[in-house]
Amino acid sequence: MVKTGVLLILVGLLFKVSAAPFHFWAPDVYEGAPTLVTMFMATVVKTAAFAAFYRLFSTCFVSLADTWVPVVAVLSAITMLLGNIMAVFQSSFKRMLAYSSIAHAGYMMMAIAAMNEVSAGSIFLYALAYSIGSLGAFACLHAMSSHGDESISGLNGLGNRQPKVAIFLSLIMFSLAGIPPVAGFFAKYYLFYGALMGGYTWLVLTAVLSSLIGVYYYFRVIFALFKTSPVADEELPKLLPTHYVLLVLSAIISLGIGLSPAWLQSLIS
Repeated sequence: MVKTGVLLILVGLLFKVSAAPFHFWAPDVYEGAPTLVTMFMATVVKTAAFAAFYRLFSTCFVSLADTWVPVVAVLSAITMLLGNIMAVFQSSFKRMLAYSSIAHAGYMMMAIAAMNEVSAGSIFLYALAYSIGSLGAFACLHAMSSHGDESISGLNGLGNRQPKVAIFLSLIMFSLAGIPPVAGFFAKYYLFYGALMGGYTWLVLTAVLSSLIGVYYYFRVIFALFKTSPVADEELPKLLPTHYVLLVLSAIISLGIGLSPAWLQSLIS
């Protein structure tokens, strides 16, 4: 009965973090909710859910690790692959970010499966890098929503009219994709390192494969930004000063963490 109870608690937390196979609600809710609410759900809510997930299973249920760790490891691999593969087929920027958040949940589950001295720090660093990048991406998405077009094609030619916005958004896409030298790369490296220490080589290889899939759809956004044939100004999203400040801060912080990760690692080591 105790093991059954632990697995039922695990199901509830997997639903909360939108991990497969309990992820079906996330894309529709993310798309249907106002963009600011979606941004809150994708950053604060997901980070808090993973904090509770890690805290509960790293303290209360360590003695039953043989029961739940294999389940978390397998579902981590499925979540990463499913989230990234489904994101490839999305034409809506908002739904793409929704499936992307599912994939990122799979990455963070690796640290919970490994459950070693690196896990807490790697989850914190990854959640921080992901949340900062998501804030910048959702700032642009909010401007697109106000303009009435949330499709990736709605960004076509933005780099020709607003090059600074395109550069900052590209940095954020690099971070979410895990491309150096921005924060997402070092967050993934730390996460993969912890999983390797835990003996999950197969899970790290799966994560690398899913990351390569993720690069494709993040670069779709960058290619749309820098298309050579610009559209009319009235067809482009108009960023308010608040959008611009949030976008710039997210990009600069992501780049700063990526260029100098040592000080942040010293805080979480």
